[in-house]
Amino acid sequence: MLQITSTYSTMDLEIYWPRADIEQRVSRVQIRTFGPKIEIDQSQSRNELGIGGFEYYSHQVRDAAYQKTIAAIRTMAAAGDEVVQRAGHFREEMILAEQARRGMEAQIPELNIRAAPTTRPQISFDYRQEISWNQGGVNITHQVRPPKITWTQGGVKVDVRG
Repeated sequence: MLQITSTYSTMDLEIYWPRADIEQRVSRVQIRTFGPKIEIDQSQSRNELGIGGFEYYSHQVRDAAYQKTIAAIRTMAAAGDEVVQRAGHFREEMILAEQARRGMEAQIPELNIRAAPTTRPQISFDYRQEISWNQGGVNITHQVRPPKITWTQGGVKVDVRG
């Protein structure tokens, strides 16, 4: 008797899908703003208009008083010198009256009117930003495993018995 036994070959395939871990770091932006800050210094313009602060006003009064005092001393000295020079001349009794008349006929001072100061105010402007930047990104780690293949070889078995 002849007996033929065949076995088929087998193959088992085990597949592992690739695996990816994705870690995302978000960008961070921090913005700090300073300002806007505007400083306007009008002190010189106000001083020109005569509405300055106490310190400026006190200096103005002091300077004007000094000038007027010097001018008054000069006028009195000139009048005294004139009296001494004309003392022995004819009509000496009229010297003081004539000096008084000249003082009364003095010119009216000129008026200056300004609508605005000539000095512009000093303006300073400050606006700043500080930017801190932490760059983000992506970190990807992946795992790839090869497939597992199990192979069983087949064959043919022949048995002859007689």
